[in-house]
Amino acid sequence: MMSVPPASTLLIVNPAAGGGRAARSLDRVLEELAPLRPFDVYVTQPGEARPAERAAREAVLAGVERIFVLGGDGSSSQAANGIYAAGGAEALGRVSLGLLAAGTGRDYARSAGIPRDPVAAARALARGAAARRVDVGVVHLEGGVDRLFLNVASFGISAQIAHALEEFPQLKRRAGAVAFGLATLRAGLRYAPVETELRVDLQAAQRGPTAAIAVANGGWFGGGMHVAPTARLDDGLFEVVRFGDLARRDFVISLPRLYRGTHYTHPQVTHARGEVVEALPGGGAADRAIEIEADGELVGALPARFSLLPSALALS
Repeated sequence: MMSVPPASTLLIVNPAAGGGRAARSLDRVLEELAPLRPFDVYVTQPGEARPAERAAREAVLAGVERIFVLGGDGSSSQAANGIYAAGGAEALGRVSLGLLAAGTGRDYARSAGIPRDPVAAARALARGAAARRVDVGVVHLEGGVDRLFLNVASFGISAQIAHALEEFPQLKRRAGAVAFGLATLRAGLRYAPVETELRVDLQAAQRGPTAAIAVANGGWFGGGMHVAPTARLDDGLFEVVRFGDLARRDFVISLPRLYRGTHYTHPQVTHARGEVVEALPGGGAADRAIEIEADGELVGALPARFSLLPSALALS
């Protein structure tokens, strides 16, 4: 009896994304994707460690050429890491990634100009939406560990916000996009700047108290914060945004400027563009580790180096 070859497309579904938005939209998404059948469907389960990453890696090793992700930014980032784990830059360039953004923030879809409604995104894919080549960021951590990110990696108070959202997942489920604002306010009222050293390419190092640093491939993160207004996904450069020694009160009252993307005029905000970013904890041993989040997931701590894989991913 002949074996049936695996489908060339995999749909990864995180039903919990967006407080259940992914689960609620699944039937309509499947209807819209019908012209692209056959494809396999993998549904993640609660409690799994990076399930989209594992599913993508196994699928690529089995010969899959296209992966769709119905979920949040974290699931899409996991899928990219899985593709890369299966075959490095060659696999990343060969296997296309289709976004069906259904998460809480959907910031990467906004940065990429992809519909933030998963049903509309599925319809566009079925109608043959052209893939575009985009850059992919890499966080190089101590111990030789590398993590890819699609949108933004950051540390400082932004990682504390990601930590709060991981610690209280019910906040995202119940409050939706408002959860990012609530977590930001909570962290802003408690945070203290950390000492860091930052170098972008061969520019002079910046040292001193730091509220947050965003190494941005895309423009938005944190549920609609326009952190890097001039960032582009396909220009081969990071936009690196440093928030300096902000007082707690100043941080909170400046939040509207961050959502509007007008924060570059603030005297404690600097920005630069470059291909490689080096970041170290400053002032000797830190009282606590300075954690790094990438696409909303805590991935490690400083010291770290950030680099780009230009035009590495076919995104649709």
